[in-house]
Amino acid sequence: MNNEIPSISSRLITWLTIPLLILTTVVFVYFYIFSIQKVTKFFDNRLLASAKSIEHSLGIEDGELYVDIPSFSIELLSTNDKGLIYYSVVDDKKKILVGYNLLFNRKLADEDVPEFYYTVYDGSKLRTVSYKASLYSAGKVYNAYITIGETTEERNENIKQILILLSVIMAIAVICSITITLLAVRQGLKPLRDLKTIIKKRDKKDLDILVFDAPKELEDVVKSINILLERSRHTIEYIEQFNSDISHQLRTPLAELTVKLETIYDKKNKNYITLNSILNNMKHITEQLLLYAKTNPNTINLKRFKKENLNELCKNYSLKVAPKIYQKGFEFAFKNMQEEFFLDCDSIMIESMLDNIINNSLYYAVDENGDPRGTITLSLKRYNNTIWLSIKDEGNGVKKEFLDNIFKRYYRVDSSKQGTGLGLSIVKQIASLHNAKVQAINENGLKISIIFKSEKKVH
Repeated sequence: MNNEIPSISSRLITWLTIPLLILTTVVFVYFYIFSIQKVTKFFDNRLLASAKSIEHSLGIEDGELYVDIPSFSIELLSTNDKGLIYYSVVDDKKKILVGYNLLFNRKLADEDVPEFYYTVYDGSKLRTVSYKASLYSAGKVYNAYITIGETTEERNENIKQILILLSVIMAIAVICSITITLLAVRQGLKPLRDLKTIIKKRDKKDLDILVFDAPKELEDVVKSINILLERSRHTIEYIEQFNSDISHQLRTPLAELTVKLETIYDKKNKNYITLNSILNNMKHITEQLLLYAKTNPNTINLKRFKKENLNELCKNYSLKVAPKIYQKGFEFAFKNMQEEFFLDCDSIMIESMLDNIINNSLYYAVDENGDPRGTITLSLKRYNNTIWLSIKDEGNGVKKEFLDNIFKRYYRVDSSKQGTGLGLSIVKQIASLHNAKVQAINENGLKISIIFKSEKKVH
């Protein structure tokens, strides 16, 4: 699987978040510009109102313009809460009637319509309004050019506060939107996660159809999975039938050969001895190959698995196998444990697994003359959260460098001896089918353990 391919959730979050961030940015810029315009308009109107108050103080006396502004009004015009105000009134002769020199701009104040602009005066940036006010007296027009400007501290402070407020509102909106998006994506993908959980919890060998209340968008996916499971189950059933047929077809001629060979039974006949050895070897190889195919994890039918008492299973197996072990000249011991352990298993497979380990001990736990050595012990024991089913012999064991390889298919420690090399490989395969692990160690001989998981017993 390519880990560089983004997940559906990350794609959805990206596709939803990026447009949301773009929209938020556009809205933020729009409201920021809109707010600046409103603040500017508010302060401009206030500035113009101050200019109009000066206009209302204009008068004509002896054919000359004058400005009658009370002293307290002058003080009010000279300052505000967070800045300074500069003003000037000039007549047509460019004579300063009141206010600050050099503030007047004739080009900008030559219209009756107020002109707002920024300028710098006395080292301060000002927002300024200039316009021409006209008075009529005795049929004559008298023009006064009014200019008033204020420093921008108060404007900037208000714009800053608006910017902070907008930023907080937008941040909250973005956080809420992203949270809602994440929750929506999570909730929307919940059926997929539920389907994933159901599939992960299933045993990998479970081929029963999925029972899942899928939404419309997932119906086809679930149907496709069930079709695949159905095909796999049919394939396994076919393989099982094929193995059964092959088993019958191979065993029948071998049985006939055995019967024919028995008709010429003669211990002293070398041909008989050779043929009997070859025939027995063929039967062993056939049985091992069929067992290996039967225990293939990809073709196993879990319906054969049932809950069994492993203690009883091992006890009954010991009773069956003991005569065979004694016949070969070995001693045999079975060590049960007091605690009962139940296992979902195929009892026939478990016995076949034990047979292969016992046969391995019978074959290799001998001295140089081929005589049996010591006792073969089958035991059950708990170690923490595991149950160990072990078979130990008292042979020469296996060299340390070979221990990791003995469970490999077709691997034989002593290639000079006959054998298929499948015995312990089958053991590992059957153990794996029962979710168990295998371990081989040298402990005054070879000890092979099958380790089953188990919840720790509460006393």
